[in-house]
Amino acid sequence: MKKVLVFGGTTEGRKIAETLSDNNIFVHVSVATDYGRQVMEEKENLKILEGRLDAASMQLLHEKNGYDAVIDATHPFATAVSENIKQSFAGTVPLIRFERNVQNGETEESGKFLAAAQTEESSDKTAEESDEKPGQILYADSAEQCRELLLQTQGRILLTTGSKDLNVFCKDDFLKERIVARVLPGLESISLCRENKLEGRQIIAMQGPFSKKMNIAQIEDYGISVLVTKESGKTGGTDTKIQAAVEKGIKCIVIKNPSLHKADSSSDKNCITVNSFDKFYTCLESILGVRINTAADICVNLIGIGMGSAKNMTVEAAEKISNADVIFGAERMLSGINAKAEKYPYYLAKDIVPLLNDFIKSGRSLENVCVLFSGDTGFFSGAAKLSEELRSLGQISMKILPGISAMSYLAAKTGINYQDAVIISLHGTEENVWKPKLSASLAEGRKIFLLTSGVKDVHKVGKQVWECNKSADLHYRMATGFQLSYENENVRIIDPEDCLSFTEEGLYSILLWTE
Repeated sequence: MKKVLVFGGTTEGRKIAETLSDNNIFVHVSVATDYGRQVMEEKENLKILEGRLDAASMQLLHEKNGYDAVIDATHPFATAVSENIKQSFAGTVPLIRFERNVQNGETEESGKFLAAAQTEESSDKTAEESDEKPGQILYADSAEQCRELLLQTQGRILLTTGSKDLNVFCKDDFLKERIVARVLPGLESISLCRENKLEGRQIIAMQGPFSKKMNIAQIEDYGISVLVTKESGKTGGTDTKIQAAVEKGIKCIVIKNPSLHKADSSSDKNCITVNSFDKFYTCLESILGVRINTAADICVNLIGIGMGSAKNMTVEAAEKISNADVIFGAERMLSGINAKAEKYPYYLAKDIVPLLNDFIKSGRSLENVCVLFSGDTGFFSGAAKLSEELRSLGQISMKILPGISAMSYLAAKTGINYQDAVIISLHGTEENVWKPKLSASLAEGRKIFLLTSGVKDVHKVGKQVWECNKSADLHYRMATGFQLSYENENVRIIDPEDCLSFTEEGLYSILLWTE
């Protein structure tokens, strides 16, 4: 039997260890604390080693057990441990470093502010340059530099960097008295809080990662003015912390991930570095000379159900839904589904992914999980965001089923082809973004398809097209599709000015063309 040593009580380390154990590969998992042991279950082929190991202890462990490979899946900030692992095993046994992809799945909002923070070069700011600004995000190269930035702030601090560096932040009474430390609910974490003389009201002992809603609640409950986090990626909850800080308009200080900002080490012959499960298992299979089955325990189908009527759904989609184990979707979609599946009124990734993770942790094997999206999964659909998130999870396979989009439906109803149409979405888009694009397309006499957020958008578009018709040597006609595929569907071909009299609120799509 092949033997592998995995370092790390991280989410990635646990997933790797459990998959290898299920493939009849013996795994030793080295965790630093009692909490690392608590969150992992031993199996016949999976044994847990608790306690911190120095380089000599690591070497003795290998001499005793003769591992075929060593995996470094420790936390991105555990740089000293990673260096010890490399020094202990390099050249004696194949070593793979699984490096968390901290930028995978970042939301548009947090990604935007992260990018802005990176350009600020906060580490070069003086005290005068670092005056507090609501919602400001700063980067620090280390806990020590973060401490210096905190000394220039006022108000209560939510410290979400764990217990390891508490001594750095608690050496100054000015900071210590303002800190609320959120740490893991393990004995070692609580003990370190006590050693640094934090009082009970200053300690939040909870397992993360946390949703944006939970972060906001704690910011509000504790009157937080500054949030401190590490650049640990979605797995570490960095995105939802930043989103919460931005939404509440408080300062956020992010301690940089050393693995992202170090010199390129991909050419290191003593350690292979990978940042995805697919690459990891391909590499390990080559080292061990065995096939590792990573077949998913849960199969998720992202299904476009068309405009709303069951008549417009593909046969494959209908079959998947009728035989589903679990169905996710907006309430209006679920209300028309008669399948005997568990139903959850969720359609956003932030709500669905935690439930899928709970299913995995509970050992559930689900062959058919369906997530319903209106229209087509490839056309302004939430399926794009969810599919991105699911690709980063282990034990999940995914299939995307297309549906009929509003554009193809309206084009068919009016007999107008749409292959040469400019597509513009007003839904969730600022007017100063979509309006210039519409103006440019109208000036060129292009065929245009628009998705709207309601009747007010229809008025705005109608007025703009009407003005274009009056000022240019063009005559645009307009097709409006209201509540497409529903019982109260109404498709009209009109002159643009006629839509200014529309009053009924609902879902509208628009197709524009010249005559």
